[in-house]
Amino acid sequence: MKKLYKLATSLALSLSLTLSLLSPAQAAPDTSVTNKQNFSTDVIYQIFTDRFSDGNPSNNPSGAAFDGSCTNLRLYCGGDWQGIINKINDGYLTGMGITAIWISQPVENIYSVINYSGVNNTAYHGYWARDFKKTNPAYGTMTDFQNLIAAAHAKNIKVIIDFAPNHTSPASSDQPSFAENGKLYNNGTLLGGYTNDTQNLFHHNGGTDFSTTENGIYKNLYDLADLNHNNSTVDIYMKDAIKMWLDLGIDGIRMDAVKHMPFGWQKSFMATINNYKPVFTFGEWFLGVNEISRRIINSRTNQG
Repeated sequence: MKKLYKLATSLALSLSLTLSLLSPAQAAPDTSVTNKQNFSTDVIYQIFTDRFSDGNPSNNPSGAAFDGSCTNLRLYCGGDWQGIINKINDGYLTGMGITAIWISQPVENIYSVINYSGVNNTAYHGYWARDFKKTNPAYGTMTDFQNLIAAAHAKNIKVIIDFAPNHTSPASSDQPSFAENGKLYNNGTLLGGYTNDTQNLFHHNGGTDFSTTENGIYKNLYDLADLNHNNSTVDIYMKDAIKMWLDLGIDGIRMDAVKHMPFGWQKSFMATINNYKPVFTFGEWFLGVNEISRRIINSRTNQG
């Protein structure tokens, strides 16, 4: 079996969250999988699923999308959930004291190979979603995902999923044939695409220049089809999708691009999670090259 987890070592992030908030008089920290909201004493290990371990070569993409040697890092390499399961079962993670893993977004991504400036690119990273209610077959089936949850919990390891509800996939407003046109599917049923968006599922305001917070929210992040969260179809869809993953037993959510989605909607989204099956949730606040965040500056100024 190809051991891609060696390559992942440099990509994986091991976070030992601070214990300083606990006083000496407090009881021993609870890192059990039943404790889904307080991760203050967990050691979290980030796993870039496609670059970790190829446990099932039969689910590897074919043709131009795949490079089994992992030389071309813009293509799929073969890592999957079965590979993670194998490393859980052989003690690789528990041997390092890991109590939680944070894996790539598990949802179905586009299958297109996109050529940018003569270089082929794929959705190996998991951030070019097409259906938030199905799995990425290159990672595994829904049964494989359930087996991953079961294997992790058997070793008292929590599972955090990356989740990116800000957008679908790269799209072009004037080239409907580019990639998969940012199309969004609901468990296999097409809801709509970026071109001829009669349902207003997406924003069509051009790309963000990061000049203001609002500019980043209501304009596309690069060429990614930016979802309109104020649309009731998108709102309901995303809330139903995260409930599905919660029902599968996940213990936490890392929310991608929190800077680029309406804050009111995110509050509503988190209320849905907390009222349904509350889990530890944290977000990513992206800064581009030479970009300054006024919110961070103001926060630091207010702290003295």
